[in-house]
Amino acid sequence: MIALNTVKRLLALMILVFIVSGCGYHNSATQPNRLPEAFREIAFGKVENPTLERWLEPELRSRIRDEITRRGQLTWVDRSKAEALINLRIVSLENSSDVRGDKDKTLKYEETLRVRMRITDASDGRTIWNSGTVEVSESYMPGDEDSNELLVVKLMARRLVDRLNQAY
Repeated sequence: MIALNTVKRLLALMILVFIVSGCGYHNSATQPNRLPEAFREIAFGKVENPTLERWLEPELRSRIRDEITRRGQLTWVDRSKAEALINLRIVSLENSSDVRGDKDKTLKYEETLRVRMRITDASDGRTIWNSGTVEVSESYMPGDEDSNELLVVKLMARRLVDRLNQAY
C-alpha cells in the first residue's frame, strides 16, 4: 500500500505541473522555432555594424550561434550548404548617464543595444523571418562597463532567439 505522504506529494506535483503548463510556461529548448521545416540548416550571411565598436560583431555572432546551438533546433553548416542565412544589423550601441549625484557626477550608467535579425532563403534572398528592431538595456555602476557590454550582448542573443521561437 502506498504511503499517504507519497500520494500527497504525487498529487501536489501533478497540480504544480498543471498550473505551470496552464500559465503558458514552456521550455524554450523544446519549443519549435518559427522557420519552416525546409530551412533547418543555417549560416551567417552579412552583419552590418555602423558603430565604432569592432568587437561587437564577432561577439554578437558568437553569442547567437551559441544560443541557437544550445537549443538544438537548427544545424550550423558552411554558408555554401545553408538553406537559410542569418543577417544582422546592429542599429546602435548607446551608453548614457542614468543617475547623477549632487555634484553632477554620474553614479549609474545605462547601456542600450538595438539589433535587427533577418533570416533569408539562401537560394533567392527572400525574407523568411524578421525580428524587427529588438532593444536590450542594462544599468551598471562606474567601472563595470566592460562586463556590462558583454552582458547586454548575451541578453540580446537570448532575446533574438526567444523571438524566433515565439509562436505568435
